[in-house]
Amino acid sequence: MKARRLSIPALVLGSAAALAAPAPGTKEFDKTMPMPKIETKIGWSNERCAVVSVSLQNYPSSDDVDKAKKDPSDHTWMWWNFHVENGGGRKCRIKLWVEVYDKAGNVAKAGDRTDTVEAGKYDDNIRLSTRMRTLDIVESPKVHVRAEIGPTD
Repeated sequence: MKARRLSIPALVLGSAAALAAPAPGTKEFDKTMPMPKIETKIGWSNERCAVVSVSLQNYPSSDDVDKAKKDPSDHTWMWWNFHVENGGGRKCRIKLWVEVYDKAGNVAKAGDRTDTVEAGKYDDNIRLSTRMRTLDIVESPKVHVRAEIGPTD
């Protein structure tokens, strides 16, 4: 039998494709929307596990913006509160990504978080944090959120 030889790029691409594929039973979702200054419905679900909505905690106030105009290097921590629930009979896994775009359409900040939601949990959240320049936050026209929702095993 003749041995097959693969080039290094083929091995790397094959490995990356295997890592990028979601686990069996997992669904992928994505949405681009304006910066969620108020609670924004998302409505993604797989089986009975769901990402219901997202809200942004610590969005800069007008006083924060005035301060940042005097010091453009001023930064603000923001927390993305994803409201999740699991009406199913077994624990589920949710992986979330947030990408904040600048005015030019480039990703200004990105973050991700993976967590599990217990069975029968209807009022839970997954919190993802990002720290950005305050002026970039208020000038960001949109965000792209993604999720993978699936079983834990």
